[in-house]
Amino acid sequence: MIVRIPSNSYSREVEEGKVDMRAGRDKKVIEKKSYWMNICEAFPLVCKSFKLKMIDHLLLGGEHARKISPGFSSPIKDEGEITPDEKKEIVKASPSFGMFSLFKYHVKHGYKNQELKENNKIYCSHIFSLLLALPILVFIGQWLLYSALVADEVKSFNGTICGNTDTIENKMMISGISIIYFVRSFFLWDNITNSISLKKMNKVNSFTSILDTFQEFAFTLVVYGANIWVVFVEEDIQNMILNSLAMEFLMVLDNEFEELYFQYVPGSAEYIYDNIFVSYEENKILLEERQEEDKCFRCFSYFIFIPYKLLILALFLFPFFCFFMIFAGPTCK
Repeated sequence: MIVRIPSNSYSREVEEGKVDMRAGRDKKVIEKKSYWMNICEAFPLVCKSFKLKMIDHLLLGGEHARKISPGFSSPIKDEGEITPDEKKEIVKASPSFGMFSLFKYHVKHGYKNQELKENNKIYCSHIFSLLLALPILVFIGQWLLYSALVADEVKSFNGTICGNTDTIENKMMISGISIIYFVRSFFLWDNITNSISLKKMNKVNSFTSILDTFQEFAFTLVVYGANIWVVFVEEDIQNMILNSLAMEFLMVLDNEFEELYFQYVPGSAEYIYDNIFVSYEENKILLEERQEEDKCFRCFSYFIFIPYKLLILALFLFPFFCFFMIFAGPTCK
């Protein structure tokens, strides 16, 4: 005997949830989380990111060599061949490959001028990068200009920290600058995260890679901090704008040199990626071997341990400082 369920009764049971319409299907029921539940789960991830960076090595990272949290993808894997343009972008994005490493490349490999011979072209930027140490000159120029700007502001400072006598326009300027840097400060932290997730990176068993990494992150941080200070103590709003632009200009000089150099000699970036850059596993072995064999390098690695941790701490706290200056700056200026 066949018993039929009235259609209206069946529809009512479906609406009440007594009948599972997905029964018999091989699909996972995705648990929907509320907005605030996702927010609450995100904050511990930020703390975990900070913890991982504090216990990681200076350059190796290792944060992405393990599963960060349940629900995240497995550690990064080699995705096969990449294009020459992607290789160039990876070389430019690597913080451990800066002006010192670029000059080292010229000393050890670039002097052969292989790229010039293949393209039947003469590029002065390539030749004089070795003969006149152009990358090192860029590094020296950055710090000379930065020191001159900061020294001039210190000399003209009247010694009043919180006079609360400035105009409303100047108060708005320091608040606006602090808001912009508050937003940018999160990208400074993300830059570290992204730099240690590259498929290949510069060899970290060298002094040049250490110096380049500190230059990449520390110089950006001190420029942002100095910019906030300059805007805070300066009384002329036009000088505030001009000095801020000057500071921003200093910050990108080394990256601009790399961009221009690889624009004319793109084969160098491909050669660097293929022959100098190594994977995380290879880098780890090279670093351990260098520290075991070279006492001087081992001592230098231990010496920079504390400055590196302080740099990570400063980058993590910089958003809090910028947020504080959004309100304290106009109040005290």
